[in-house]
Amino acid sequence: MAPHMDAPHTDHPVSWNDRRLFADSANDRANRDDAADPASVPGTDSAGMVFGRLTPLLAASFPDTDQRRKDTRQELRSAGYYNPHAATNMAAIRYVAMMLPLLLCGSLLLVAPRSFELPILGAMVFLVGAGWAVPRVTVRGKAKQRVFRIEQALPDMIDMLNMCVSQGLTVPESLRRIGGELETAAPDLSRELRIIGEQANVFTLQRALENFADRIDSEEVKSFTSLLIQTERMGTSITQTLMDYADNFRDSHRQEADRKANAAAFKLLFPTVLCLMPAVYLFLLGPAVIELSNFLHGEGREIIDRGQNAVEDLNRGSRRVLP
Repeated sequence: MAPHMDAPHTDHPVSWNDRRLFADSANDRANRDDAADPASVPGTDSAGMVFGRLTPLLAASFPDTDQRRKDTRQELRSAGYYNPHAATNMAAIRYVAMMLPLLLCGSLLLVAPRSFELPILGAMVFLVGAGWAVPRVTVRGKAKQRVFRIEQALPDMIDMLNMCVSQGLTVPESLRRIGGELETAAPDLSRELRIIGEQANVFTLQRALENFADRIDSEEVKSFTSLLIQTERMGTSITQTLMDYADNFRDSHRQEADRKANAAAFKLLFPTVLCLMPAVYLFLLGPAVIELSNFLHGEGREIIDRGQNAVEDLNRGSRRVLP
């Protein structure tokens, strides 16, 4: 019987290892960024969209570059917005925030008197700029605060992970257990640990940790995930590694706090000069100014007037003496 024409020719028998559903190769990790974004895939489900089915159309009308869209998606992930339509909602909100003031102020220009045209134009420019900038600035601020809270909770989480692993639990089980314990004290980190545990069940722990580092834009988080990945890959003792890393982590936080404390004295110089010194000058020079005012409006004014009259008399007398 002739061999099947579609069967690939291989030198070794094909096994299930050659058909892994979730490959963990370097090429797969390198091509992960090329995967389709959920917001860019057309669909009929409008759940989670702020403007319903109009949201993709409004988002497509917002002018933006590919790099800025990528940065916006990263900021949304760091801020904790994991809705598949978060980037689309963000673009649609910014577009509506720009167009509403434009339409409103344009309508006012048609009916307003000529004397109000310049203030309306200024308000339109300001509101359109605010609609473009305020949503992203707000998300960026939330992302920064959330990353800071996660960084502050990392040392305690590492200590708890060290205790769990030293008692015989695996790293995924320890992370899931710690996520439940930190739900009240550190809800942001607890949420991330639950996501790591769920992704570790579907993919691998290495993939889940890499996704965690991608979501949270922090060097400390990236170093922590790299430590766990390398420890699991090399098979070294994770207990001593976590203990040393937690100590170094706290030392770096202490040094950062010292740096901010040393810089606080210089930063307080400007509010002191701008706000406190005028009040001090007013308190010190106020009595002298009052006395000078009384002198100019009281006896001092009479003395000055007599002096001016004397000078005028001398000038008139000198004119008469001269031939």
